[in-house]
Amino acid sequence: MFKAKILLVDDEEDILKTLSASLEDEGYEVWTSRDGTEAMEMVRNLHPDIIFLDIWIPGMDGIETLRAIKEFDADIEVVIMTGHGTVNTSVQAIKLGAADFLEKPLSLDTVLQTIRRILEQNALLADGQEARLRPPRKEELIGNSEDVRRLRKEVLRVSKEDGPVLVLGEYGTGKELVARLLYSQNHPKGRSPIKFSCSVWQPEEVEEALLGSTGNGQGKRKAEKKAFLEQAYGRTLYLDSIDTLPFAVQDRLAQVLRDRRKTRSPANPLPRGPSRIIASSTKDLERAGREETFSKDLLDCFQKRILRITPLRERKSDIPELTEFFLKTLCLEYGRRPKEIDDEAMQTLVAFDWPGNVKELKNIVERLVISVPISRITYNDIPPSIRGTSALPGEAGRTHVFERWPSYQEAVDSMEKEFLLYHLKKHNHDLRAAARNLQMDPRRLARKLDKLGLDLELEEAGLGLKQRTLKRSVVLAGQGLHSGVKTGLILSPLPPNSGILFGSISSGEVVPAHLDYVVSTEFATFLRKGSASAKTTEHFLAVLNCYHITNLLVKINDEVPIMDGSAVDFCSMVEDAGIEDQDAVLEAIVIDRKIGIGEDRPDAKFIRIEPADCLQVDYTIDYPEPIGRQRVCFALKDEKDFRDQIAPARTFGYVKDVERLESMGLAGGGRLNNVILLDDEKVVNTTLRFPDEFARHKILDILGDTYLLGRPLRGKITAQMTGHSENVALMRLIREQMKIV
Repeated sequence: MFKAKILLVDDEEDILKTLSASLEDEGYEVWTSRDGTEAMEMVRNLHPDIIFLDIWIPGMDGIETLRAIKEFDADIEVVIMTGHGTVNTSVQAIKLGAADFLEKPLSLDTVLQTIRRILEQNALLADGQEARLRPPRKEELIGNSEDVRRLRKEVLRVSKEDGPVLVLGEYGTGKELVARLLYSQNHPKGRSPIKFSCSVWQPEEVEEALLGSTGNGQGKRKAEKKAFLEQAYGRTLYLDSIDTLPFAVQDRLAQVLRDRRKTRSPANPLPRGPSRIIASSTKDLERAGREETFSKDLLDCFQKRILRITPLRERKSDIPELTEFFLKTLCLEYGRRPKEIDDEAMQTLVAFDWPGNVKELKNIVERLVISVPISRITYNDIPPSIRGTSALPGEAGRTHVFERWPSYQEAVDSMEKEFLLYHLKKHNHDLRAAARNLQMDPRRLARKLDKLGLDLELEEAGLGLKQRTLKRSVVLAGQGLHSGVKTGLILSPLPPNSGILFGSISSGEVVPAHLDYVVSTEFATFLRKGSASAKTTEHFLAVLNCYHITNLLVKINDEVPIMDGSAVDFCSMVEDAGIEDQDAVLEAIVIDRKIGIGEDRPDAKFIRIEPADCLQVDYTIDYPEPIGRQRVCFALKDEKDFRDQIAPARTFGYVKDVERLESMGLAGGGRLNNVILLDDEKVVNTTLRFPDEFARHKILDILGDTYLLGRPLRGKITAQMTGHSENVALMRLIREQMKIV
């Protein structure tokens, strides 16, 4: 009988020991791993048939690990595991690309039944053959323009030829899709290409990672660590951003490709390595070759096998078909009802130039799928950044557009604003380049921009900031403060103007991080909308606020993990994912008056805000000993100051309150280990990180609660003995008095 190979990936040692022993008793070959990075090494070397993957794992998170597994070999079956009781739907497992979705604690009978079902579906139990019954996902180029039809023919032609292929196109045009299409023409049921992202490696490491030892033979990699050329043996290797390889590595790669072609013959097969190499670049490498900024020897290896993808702005007739395709697939992915887009909105999308090409269009459609609550998407749902640079819709829509402006002057100002936005975007927000193109003096253009609220120095002036998201998805696991169960966060990038959204893993619904959805502030800030909820958000939102992350999807199982009671793990999570600036600016809320709650007296509880040149917090706490009176003043200049001075401060509680907290269900999440615990005389369970750590933690809470305004805040907050309820009340008062929409 076929002996299936199973890999268990979980950070809980007891689960690994118990489950691996049980499966080995059943006759399966079992390996174990505690994190995603190690798991991927085992996948590449051992090629398991089935992987049981915990969604909350350290290192490379469960989502990234799942994606990497599928990129390496789409035929490997992955079963997602979770420790949260509310996640109980196979729909979410399918969304994650997995074969099944199991809740913890695991039942051995359920695990064995899942394994047998997967093996039977893949005809492995019958005779050990790797026949797959489930058809692979169909890859296709969407569109019917002349450029797309030409590209389809070129892909078909090149797929029948021998030798490496080069795919050229701007960012977001679909170069990786073309690489997969090239491979699938000859391997419709084979494994996916192996991807090597040249740009993510350090220059001193990339040669060894890709080719093995360096050109002088002084390789430092461990013997068991195979280079990507060897890992891709018998497969297709996809080299993304090949132009970022150092020149010496380009030349050495060219030599490898030439040697392989020379040695190939019926009697002398290819040396060990990939069966084919497909490379891509956003640059015009033919021009770079002529200018000697790219290796001519490497360029010659591609000869007549160079494919060019036309930018979306030059084939706008494909936009309606692409939009409908993304609407259909993304509604399925997010578990939403089908949506349609009206003619006026579609005309607006067609009129836009899409500098980010198909990828940007997909991001906008994804945002619409997430944010539009009804089934029909209209012109007003399209983000202003898209509407502002588009031509007016058809005649029927013009009446609607003109009705937006109640006066002639407002219409003139709005049209002028849209005109200048277009030219700023066209010149990558380069003021002088835009001024030259408009035949204007740069100083006059700067004054005009300032008058219209389009100052390019918004961030530096404290009036706004460049929108940001993360470079990649990451996962953080921990315990919930209220529930006490294992929970965590999955962070996923979102396009500009999306905001911070907490998404329920079980239902797919989202709740924005916004004042409108605060339902409780008693012990922590709690958000809810429909079936989506996010408890204990303040520390996490403080990190997003101070790192200026403005667009993010936070998939959550009801509750943000408490971690060690501070925000340091959230800082590490954001820094590990990397921060990506986006082509949009978010206007700040600039305080221009004093706004406050309570009486500003030394013995009173109060909180107020007044004008300042940046976000500042001056907090005073006055408790009986051992806390005493503490005062801390903090000005948010950059994320490093926050990470070092405020993020490490932990929450605190009293021993005498433990019984009451337990009766309220608030000590079940390991609260005693995640707080500074005090009796009447001293701290009893830890060493303070700062002498005034208690006041610093109150500032951490304020920085998180202020982000519920949905925009950066500029002003000085002075507070004494206040908590979440007063923080949120002040934010609501700011919104009311400053008429913030």
